[in-house]
Parts: sequence; structure tokens; C-alpha cells
Amino acid sequence: MQSKQIELPVTQRHELFLRSGHFAPELAGIPFKWRNRVIGQAMQKMSWSSWNKVYESIAVSYVREFAAQYVPAGVDLSQDDADIVATAERAAAGVVKMLWTATSSVHALQIMECECASYGIEMPEFEEQADVVARVIDARWWRRQLRKKVKRAFEAGNIRLGYVNYRGEPYASNDAVLSRLAQNRRNAAALAATLVQNENGQQFSIAELAEKTTANKAIRRGELMLRINGFEQIARECGDQGIFITWTCPSRFHATHHSGKSNQKYDGSTPREANAYLGKMTSLCRSALARRGIGLYGFRIAEPHHDGCPHWHLLLFVRPTATYKTTHLQDVAGRAIRIMKRYAWRVDRGEPGAFARRLDVKRIDWSKGSAAGYIAKYVAKNIDGVDTHKTKEGYVVTPEVEGEIELTPSARVESWAACWGIRQFQQWGGAPVTVWRELRRIKEDMLNEAPPVMRRAWDAVQKIDGEKRACWAEYLRAQGGALVPRKDLTITLAKDEKTVIGRYGETQRVTPYGVRCSQLIGVVFKSVRHTWTPVAATGAGVGVGVAVPRTRVNNCTHPVQPAPARPPAPPVPDLSDLDKTDVINAWAAVNACPHPRLIVPDNPHHEGNGT
Repeated sequence: MQSKQIELPVTQRHELFLRSGHFAPELAGIPFKWRNRVIGQAMQKMSWSSWNKVYESIAVSYVREFAAQYVPAGVDLSQDDADIVATAERAAAGVVKMLWTATSSVHALQIMECECASYGIEMPEFEEQADVVARVIDARWWRRQLRKKVKRAFEAGNIRLGYVNYRGEPYASNDAVLSRLAQNRRNAAALAATLVQNENGQQFSIAELAEKTTANKAIRRGELMLRINGFEQIARECGDQGIFITWTCPSRFHATHHSGKSNQKYDGSTPREANAYLGKMTSLCRSALARRGIGLYGFRIAEPHHDGCPHWHLLLFVRPTATYKTTHLQDVAGRAIRIMKRYAWRVDRGEPGAFARRLDVKRIDWSKGSAAGYIAKYVAKNIDGVDTHKTKEGYVVTPEVEGEIELTPSARVESWAACWGIRQFQQWGGAPVTVWRELRRIKEDMLNEAPPVMRRAWDAVQKIDGEKRACWAEYLRAQGGALVPRKDLTITLAKDEKTVIGRYGETQRVTPYGVRCSQLIGVVFKSVRHTWTPVAATGAGVGVGVAVPRTRVNNCTHPVQPAPARPPAPPVPDLSDLDKTDVINAWAAVNACPHPRLIVPDNPHHEGNGT
């Protein structure tokens, strides 16, 4: 009697195949954190088929496409920072080893391209090949590239699989936040342990110097609010109209809904790509406003949605310029808003909710208070946090604890910006802040013969604790106003181009050394700049070296072993004198020489010279 064949349900057959040893090689490159969700999404793709020859190929194709997009070739996403450092060392050593076999400059270029491609990293672009060689043989360059590649690839996969959202890990994944906090701790320890000394003999740690700059979050927040308040003072004086705008990306840039469900319209775009989209649209919008004679100035702040997709907050002040074309329209802000909406709705115009959510506009009513109040909370929440941290949709994000480390919302935002290389704060219009900071480095005795406008600008930037505050509005007045073009600035930087010997050889660097005033041609008001040199650390606990024995045994009683025979030297490649010269120059630029040694005669033979 034949036994009745029992056929498992389709769903069980799908899952058995996905978790079988036959399918395991397809999942080998997928990080363990992702595997269950990748299998779940593969099962959704397979659900319509019950024939194994169909659903197996569907699963294989899906996982391979996912790995090709989110798992860079040659990179293990599960490695920690120590593994990345070791990988960088191996990559640099591998490039050096391969370059020894280069027979020409073109061959060396092909070797470097192949080695970079094997790790999913773009080769550096420089005019001189020696600059490229200097980087690809440096383990520190590989370390930076691999850290960036691994961090962004892993975070993109977390977003794609729905880990990053309000109901899970808002703004940035826990992996990205923990990695950033660890990096900050390493940097802080390195800065605190590094001493530098200036020409006056004063010694400080780099951490102490950093606390006096905008690297200090409190100083950074204070300077931003000072500049925002200065713009508001100018706007009130000139009768300019103010608007507060929130500019959001189309639905295809958002991976997850607030409910935690994946967005079916999501096209796999990263936050960096979404931020580039916002930059492109606002650039087109600003050009359109300039063509119509509408001047604007203010600030923009980039911050993430709950799923990591960025949106921009814009505090802008607008006024008609001399080239204003629609003079019959007195509502300049209304005209500017209509132009902005045109560009905000330009892409994916027909999707539901585009007109209601893509651009949120609020007009600033001066009678109700300060315009800076509209943006102050966004400045605070994106630098060092506020009491209540809400998303754009009004949901509250609370701190979490991972092990013994607290993951605050502001730390998540900072990790998000650092991971994707997104500039959080940007000034639109107005005089440059670099001149403002350079004026602070100028001593008062340099202004004995300075014009009144120079004295006015210098006085505006000075700050005396408890007595005088710096004034951004007064600095703008001295420079020519909030809409002054760069070519019409009263005070500009005085720059000097010098050759600097860095890690990768000589480079031309442009550095400021003072300011110039348009009312006093040919005169530079020099700023005070110190020359800092590293100081060798001394004392217990700092820079202590430990000597280790060269061997664990006493070699005195061991017989002398004959030296191993060296392999024969490889033959010298048969190259033209021109190719030999190119290879020698490329290696000489990085203080190395090719092996086998290439000999170029002092008077190389040239065809047609009669020798």
C-alpha cells in the first residue's frame, strides 16, 4: 500500500527553502541583523508562486539585487572599527605589493583602479599620478574611506529594511549612534592627549583650544542665534517681510510611514540623495527669485524626519530690489511663496498630499513677537537638545538606553548628519561670517589709521563678557547691508597662497592673514595668528612607551642556522626610457623607488637625433 504524500503549505515551503543550506550562500554577505527581514521581504516576493522552480529563482534574484545595492563589494558590514583598521592596513599593503609589478604609468593606474574597486571605493582624482599613489598606499586614507563606506552602506540598509523610524530607532539607527559616540570618545581622548605650543611658549592641549571655538556646542548655538537676531534687526529696520518655510521631499524619498509600515513608493534613495534634491530645488528657486528682482536673506536648517529623510526649515526675509519686475504687486512675500511652491511641486506633482505637505509656509507677524522664536527650537534641538524633542509631525522622541549608554535625540540627529555628510546650518545672503571671525583676531592698535567704516565693523564683532555684546546687525550695516553682493563688500579677507608640506607631499594652501578695507587700498590689517607645534608628552600615564623583548627564548644555546636563500631578483622590465622616467617619478614623490631598479641613462637615446 502506497503511503499518501503529504505536501506542506506554500508558505512553509518558501521559508524552508530560504533557511536551507542550499540558500545559505546567498545570505552569506548579509549582516546577521538584516537576515530575518531580508527573508521576510523575499517571502513577500515569492508569495504568489507555488512552483519551486519559480519561487526559488525569485528569492535568489531579490537577495542578489539587495546585496548588490546595500552590501559593497569586498566589504564586510559586520566588522567593527578594529576590523576596519586591519582591513585598511591589508588594502594599503596590497596596493604597494601590486605596484611593484607595474610596468608603466598606465599599468599602475589600472592596478590602483582595480584595488579600489575591489573594496567598493572610488579612486582619488588628482592631476598628478604621484598624488594618487601617495593616497592609495596610505593605510590612513583607506581607513577613512572604509569607515565612510561601511557606515553609509549599513545605515542605508537599516533604512531600507525599516529599522529607522519613529516606532523603532528614530532619525538614525542605534548602530550609527553608537559608532558616532565611540568616534567622539576616541577623538576627545586624542585631542586631550595632544599638546601644542605656540611661538610665545604657551602650551595647551588641542581639546582646550577646541573649547574656545565653534566646536564647543554652546558657542556654536550662541553664534547662530546672534546672527539670526542680527538678520531680524535688519529686517525690522528695512521693513522686510518674513516667512518661515518647511520644505519636504516627495514620498519616494521616505522609506517608512509613522505606523512603522514600509512605504511602497520608496525608491531606495539615501538621505544624502534626498538632501541633494532639496539643494537643487532651492537653488533653482533662488535663481528664479533673483531674476524677478526679489532679494532674500536668512538661514536654513536641515534636520531628519523620523525615518532619516531630511527636510529643511527656512527663516527668510524678502524685499524688492531695484530690478523688481512686478512692481504692481506690493506683497513681495506672497510672490516669493508662489514661486517656491512652483518648485516644491515640480517633481511628482500628482501624488496625493503633495500640495498640502510638500511646502508649509507661515508668515511672520511682527506684532506677535520675535522671528527668531520660529527657528530657535530647531537650532537647539539639532545641537545640544531641548526638553521636548518633537518630530515634524508632532510625535515626541524620548531618550533611550543601549547598555550603559544613553542615546539622546540630539545625539541621534548629530550622528545622522555626520553619517551622511549633511550640513545642518547654512546662512543665505548677508556678509560672510569668515570676515566676522577674522576681524576678531585683529588687535585694536592696528586700527590707528583705519577708516571709520573699518573701526565700525571691528567694534561690532568685539565681545566683552558682562559689558558688551557683539552685534551682527551692526556688522552687516558696515559691510553694506543684508543683500550686499560679494564684489561690493566693504571689508574682505586678505589671503596668502603658500606651499605646505603635508602628509601627501607639497600642496598649495590659501590662508587668510588679515582683512582689507575698500576705502584704504593697498593696506592690510593683519590678524594675530599663532604658529602651533606639537609637544612631546612627558610624565606617567601620558605617552609611556613599553619595551618588549625581541624573542621569548635565549638564543645563546641554539645552533646558528644558515640564512634562507633569497629568491632570484625579478628581471628588469623592458620599457622605453619615457615609461621608466614616469614610473621613477611617481615612486620618488612618495619617497620610494621601484624594484626591480629601473635605470635611465643621462643622455637617453632619441630616434632621429643621429646618435
